[in-house]
Amino acid sequence: MMRSLPRLLLRLVFLLIVAVLLGTGGFLAWFSSWRAEKLSLLNAASTVAETKAGKVEYVRSGEGPSLLVFHGSPGGFDQAMLFASSLSDSEFQIIAPSRPGYLRTPLTAGLTPENQADAMLALLDSLSIDHVAVMGVSLGAPAAIEFARRHPERAWALVLVSPVTKKLPPQPLNPPLPGVLNERLTGDVGSWALVEAAQRDPVRALEGAFDIAQSGDLQARTSWVQAVQGNSAQLAWFRDLAGTVAPLSPRETGLRNDLLQLRALADVPYDKLTIPALFIHGAEDKWIPLQDVEADRTRMPNAELLDVPGTGHLVWLGPDSDKVGKKILEFLNRFHGGQSAP
Repeated sequence: MMRSLPRLLLRLVFLLIVAVLLGTGGFLAWFSSWRAEKLSLLNAASTVAETKAGKVEYVRSGEGPSLLVFHGSPGGFDQAMLFASSLSDSEFQIIAPSRPGYLRTPLTAGLTPENQADAMLALLDSLSIDHVAVMGVSLGAPAAIEFARRHPERAWALVLVSPVTKKLPPQPLNPPLPGVLNERLTGDVGSWALVEAAQRDPVRALEGAFDIAQSGDLQARTSWVQAVQGNSAQLAWFRDLAGTVAPLSPRETGLRNDLLQLRALADVPYDKLTIPALFIHGAEDKWIPLQDVEADRTRMPNAELLDVPGTGHLVWLGPDSDKVGKKILEFLNRFHGGQSAP
């Protein structure tokens, strides 16, 4: 009996190892299928244009005055479309490209914000679009600003949402949001886990989003999470946002480049930007202080600011966030065509 016990233990260990290997293999096979399907859907939803700057992936939707959207980090054309979703029923045409390094737009199309602005001009030329309003979100803001600065004859308005415009210090107090995401997502599996968490356990996922994007104590976090969870449109938007970072690997080159460019950002000559501009910023943004954005706005001769109380870097989420889309639409309607509304 004593001699048979080690053999029994060995068999149990062997069976356990086999079970783990089979389970791991099954998960990997399923995950590979999920990733392939996700990429197939992304590719089917977009077009790749051949431009003077190289290949640029984009989606074009709607009719009317054009709005060119520079997405954040990590992201892609799908995220740009999500940011413009509040305008989807309006009379605007949305041009939503993947910035260089994201999805099917190679990094060679534009390394710096200046290069990326020129790449998007090349995209517009290929589409025969003369004038656009420009929207830059988070780390998409530097390229949006450069577009308005370098090509003022092509832009009739500028919208900056949670804009990142300051060079990252050597030892930042708060690590940059994309850097935190890159560390926590840990590749395609991590981005898949985020998508699953947003669907199956939104409270936990929202708590995580608050912690990395917004300032506030436990009570503020609970209040914010309840506000988002109780708003079906905002909860759906959050789940869609999680989907715009997955899978991570075809977005990672752009993410790493954004972080690199963030350490070398030049000062923006706001006083020379005379284009009508709208800044939108969360009052509790953990990454970019509201006072910094207000200081930038005051340097522009034709700019206004909407500060959103009770929310952070993700201004579309929170108790007063429903006003964001309305304000963008009101602003664009006021200036579309390059002239103020009568």
